[in-house]
Amino acid sequence: MYRTKIIFSFLILIPLIGLFSCSTTKHVPEGDYLLRRYKINTKDRKVEKSEIKKYIRQKPNRRFLGLNFPLYLYSLSNPEKQKGLSKWLRKVGEEPVIWDPYLMEESRKQILNHLEKKGYYDSQVRDSVIYDDQKVTVQYNVEAKKPYRVSDVDYRVKDSVLRPFLYPDTANLPVDPGDVFSVELLQQERSMIEGILRDNGFYHFSKDFVSFIADTSARTNQVKLTVEVNPFTIDRGEGALVTRAHQRFQVDSVYIFPNYAPRQAIADRREYIRQLDTIEHKGLKFVYSGPEPGIDLDVIRQSNYIKPGAWYSKEETDKTYQHLNSLRLFQIINIKYQESQSPGDSLAGELDCHIYLRKFKLQSYTIELEGTNSSGNIGGAGNLVYTHKSIFGGAEQFQSKFTGAFEILDQEKFNRIDNTMRLGTEVSLDFPQFLLPFLRSDRFVKQYDPKTNLSAMYNYQERPDYTRTLANVTFGYRWKSKNYLTHYVNPLELNILRLPYLSASFKRNLEEIYLKSSYEDHFLSVTSYSMIYNNQDVQKTRDFQYFRLNAEVAGNVLTAFSKLADFNKVGDHYEIFGIRYAQYFRVDFDFRHYQILDDDERFVYRLFVGTGFPYGNSNALPFVKQYFSGGANSIRAWNVRALGPGGYTPRQDFRGYPNLTGDIKLEANWEYRFKMFWILEGAYFLDAGNIWSLNPRDDRLGAQFDPNDFLSEVAIGTGLGLRFDLSFSVLRLDVGLKLKDPSYPPGKRWLPGNRRINKETLSWNIAIGYPF
Repeated sequence: MYRTKIIFSFLILIPLIGLFSCSTTKHVPEGDYLLRRYKINTKDRKVEKSEIKKYIRQKPNRRFLGLNFPLYLYSLSNPEKQKGLSKWLRKVGEEPVIWDPYLMEESRKQILNHLEKKGYYDSQVRDSVIYDDQKVTVQYNVEAKKPYRVSDVDYRVKDSVLRPFLYPDTANLPVDPGDVFSVELLQQERSMIEGILRDNGFYHFSKDFVSFIADTSARTNQVKLTVEVNPFTIDRGEGALVTRAHQRFQVDSVYIFPNYAPRQAIADRREYIRQLDTIEHKGLKFVYSGPEPGIDLDVIRQSNYIKPGAWYSKEETDKTYQHLNSLRLFQIINIKYQESQSPGDSLAGELDCHIYLRKFKLQSYTIELEGTNSSGNIGGAGNLVYTHKSIFGGAEQFQSKFTGAFEILDQEKFNRIDNTMRLGTEVSLDFPQFLLPFLRSDRFVKQYDPKTNLSAMYNYQERPDYTRTLANVTFGYRWKSKNYLTHYVNPLELNILRLPYLSASFKRNLEEIYLKSSYEDHFLSVTSYSMIYNNQDVQKTRDFQYFRLNAEVAGNVLTAFSKLADFNKVGDHYEIFGIRYAQYFRVDFDFRHYQILDDDERFVYRLFVGTGFPYGNSNALPFVKQYFSGGANSIRAWNVRALGPGGYTPRQDFRGYPNLTGDIKLEANWEYRFKMFWILEGAYFLDAGNIWSLNPRDDRLGAQFDPNDFLSEVAIGTGLGLRFDLSFSVLRLDVGLKLKDPSYPPGKRWLPGNRRINKETLSWNIAIGYPF
């Protein structure tokens, strides 16, 4: 297997050598120049180069790891051939970027304009060109002057109707004395004024009614700013402009179309409207055809924030969009307002709100096929998934999943060719509310968007060394407290883990290690809490963070019940239904930071820390709750469950068994992701971490966590990866290299100088999706 990989690597390397020897100016016309790169030079640290890059109108061909790989591919093509390999090379490659002096000048102007918008007036931007044969490097020398700052802010609201709504909020507006006077800041001011007034009923108000007067005559680099909010202007024609006060609008009626048919409405709207009936339900008017709307009207009502008789509010409109979308039931959500009476000269107007909803197809079947590679064991899996988006008519999401999988195990690990089989089924049901006799009011539902989840699963796994069954039932809640923050509470999670078969060799090895208790039958009664913070905005390209905290406790209620009921211990522990139950506490967190360098590059940082403590009725954490390290989403230089704990080195005859687990896990990852060409993306990564044992009964030499020496047992791996972006999913191939292996004695753990690069130091991982 390893020899095959070496041959495969050479087959790739040979054409690459020829590729990089190809001239990148092969397709550059005579008299033109290839734009090799551009540089931005500035002495002012407050001027961010990453911001200036956005205003460069002409950028060179993409590079990664210092190479113009897409350009190299294009250069291999024959311009006289329009079919075959040449056509494909031009498609996946990248045409050379020919330097354009006009675009260079436009870039200089755009940079200068950007500096002025940021408040750096009177700045200078000079461009220059460095020639190298048929290539050029463009330099932009940026000299930012001292920025202008706001000395005083004065608000002049010319419409007396707006004053009671705006003046109390001026202290919360973005512009303050001392701020840099920038166009960006003024735009924020205008947008916030617009938001305040539109949330208070002024439907027609826009930021175009906000203007500024900047007085710079008082002091150098100081601006006395006047913010003017102007009255409504009406064009009477022929240049006659009339001003009047802004109208404040109240919602008259709310019409909801729960099963809107846009095609029929477009084809013949009059006939479509004629066949609809209007039913009033708790203040809202539902418009639909037929005896039933196809969904519980109260579910829609609780998702609606727009109330008849209330003043128009853009914020309430946006919340209605978001809450209806969270039901995962509607394909179309369209909210429109229509003036229900002629405004005239009245200061008050009325609006009718129309909410058009079209449901997804309620039922669907999906067949999923996938290949797997776990610790070098090749296998396959298939899933049959059935989904119903509103099984009881109230947006209850039901899903059932049937799974079958197999793996062909490595002959070296089990001294024979054998396989594993896994069969399983899962069902889940999500309700768009809390299934509680309380906390079901409209106010609570609108504020927290609560969900209830019921799920159950059964999994059967057969291996040469053991057979395991796992049954699980979970009841939990989910809600949102603030933007980006979601909470999960599972008051009850029941697990029954049974191992009806253990091979004789597996039993002999377990007799010698404390993990024997982890492979006994277990009953788990778990209560858990999770919190997830994710401020990613798919509409904006900016840095974002992800944070997950998870805590769970098991066995306390059962222990209290056993003591109150005066149950007799079986040896040193209690049992429920003839099965020993687990008692432990477990907590971990996962933090990730995504740094966006540009459209093609980003850095990703990750830190994971977790620990678990068995106590009372347990001598060790159950196997399913112990931490492991290595694999496609962990330390990728090691196969899954092949690293640690600590400096422990498993016996040669026990390397095939999954006993490399622990009570504590520490992991840090860094990855540089970049686009290559076609559907290919690349990655360079660096992983560090390990697992350790905290249990004093653990007799695995080197497995114990030592706070004074654990850093010497941190494993370090690096590697390269390829990602195939298939639009609907990402197929990933990573190869990891062990730089520091803590299973070796101190002084021999680092790769350089101690070992060669061979199949023992490399790990190949195939997976779907990004690792984090």
